Amino acid sequence: MNPIITKLSLYEQDFFLWLEDTATKLREGEFSEIDLEALTEEIEALGRSEKQELENRLEVLLAHLLKRIYIDSAYDNRGWELTIAEQRRRLRRLLKKSPSLKRYFEQVFEEIYQDALSLVKMEYKKVIFPDTWPFNSEFEAILTENFW
Repeated sequence: MNPIITKLSLYEQDFFLWLEDTATKLREGEFSEIDLEALTEEIEALGRSEKQELENRLEVLLAHLLKRIYIDSAYDNRGWELTIAEQRRRLRRLLKKSPSLKRYFEQVFEEIYQDALSLVKMEYKKVIFPDTWPFNSEFEAILTENFW
């Protein structure tokens, strides 16, 4: 038998139970009983998750906007427009829940555009796409304007 036995925290043993337990302790004011390190880690992870969702949705949106604007395909246009509408709807919802992400949107826009541009250039090698976004890049414009 191993003499060194590591005692796992509730956080490590059962994440969902840890969430319930932490919420109960917070409601009941038992702050000294809370695993602050784990709670801090999870709160930071939530912030990263929100940013990642914004980045992913913006990349899909920009890629489909590029396709819809620069590729004339009656066969594909409707599908691209549906994806554009869906990503805009979800981004609006995300930004409504977390308005401070608008600043992050503005910070990462050019980087995400470059990622979307790389994807569509690989897919459509013969199409010339602009190296920089040629339209209004403010979030309201990206989420509402019909660029085509």
